Amino acid sequence: MAEIPRSDQWAHLDEPVRRVLSAACRDLPPDASPADAIRRVDAAVDILKGYRAAAASAPGADEVETACDALRSAAAAQAEAERVADALAADRIQFLETSLEFHDRHGAQPCPVCAASTLDDEWVVRARAALTAEKDAAGALRVARSAAHRARQTVTALVRAVQAPPTQDAGLPGVDEARAAHQVFTAPGANDDVARAEQVAAALPRLRQAYGALGRAAEAQLGAAHQAQTWLRSVAGEG
Repeated sequence: MAEIPRSDQWAHLDEPVRRVLSAACRDLPPDASPADAIRRVDAAVDILKGYRAAAASAPGADEVETACDALRSAAAAQAEAERVADALAADRIQFLETSLEFHDRHGAQPCPVCAASTLDDEWVVRARAALTAEKDAAGALRVARSAAHRARQTVTALVRAVQAPPTQDAGLPGVDEARAAHQVFTAPGANDDVARAEQVAAALPRLRQAYGALGRAAEAQLGAAHQAQTWLRSVAGEG
């Protein structure tokens, strides 16, 4: 059975590769084989790939800006629609429809509510115009609320798509900052849509900077780990 490689055997390799091999062979039992070291490096590669994937999950600045702008705009449109169509709009629509049905069945009659005016043809014209306006306002409110909901979902999806760095230690620099940036970016959102958009937009630069640095570190370490894998397999006769 092949023996565990010694440090003098990999002394010619680059320092990052030597560090990977040293960690893989450290504290192995006397009867261990190169396959045991290979398994350690394989596990390290999997962890590093997790860090690389997490770093790559940070959304682009343009994507977030577009989503946050859409949420701000949708929130403003919803606020305006709610101003026009207040909470009594549905009841007014029902009242006008019932009043028009009363006129259709009974013709011109004194107003059963105030008794001071007549539900005549002129009243019908005004009532139908008012009913149309109320329905238009209610429809605009439904559209605005639906648009705001979709915009809110888009921002939420962008935030939730960002992966937290793996919990396993890979010895990478900047992991603590990446974790902190992730916590800030994915913190529970404000109930107000505009405030939520501002919160996400403000947290993005820190996230992108931290995740960018983490991704570069993971990529560099992966390169060294892959070289260590290749070297160990050649020593073990697998290459």
